[in-house]
Amino acid sequence: MIEQATREDVIWLAGLLEGEGAFDLQRGTYPRVRVAMVDRDVIGRAATLFGVSVRLALKGRPHKAMWHAEVQGPKAEAIMRAVLPHMGARRSAKIAEVLGHSPKTSKVPVSISRPPGLPLGPA
Repeated sequence: MIEQATREDVIWLAGLLEGEGAFDLQRGTYPRVRVAMVDRDVIGRAATLFGVSVRLALKGRPHKAMWHAEVQGPKAEAIMRAVLPHMGARRSAKIAEVLGHSPKTSKVPVSISRPPGLPLGPA
């Protein structure tokens, strides 16, 4: 689960979600984070950090098996807040929009510790 994740795991997850993730409100109410791809091992790692199981979607040939991990509600909110400092401008704006519109979400302002795209600090 994201609360026990290392800094490296959070950064890895942010990178995955930056390229392959989706942030939205399920049924217009509940924060949701989704990711899907054909790489079972990658989705498995994400699902572990989400605290959920991996789902499989099969289509007929020539499609490959598609693996999914999805989380909603307070878990999704926690993930969004954890990865937010590591996201680019477009995804940061989407996360802020989702957190700001969810009636179930804490109304504590979303803090962005640095402008998106800048280094995290001294190396």
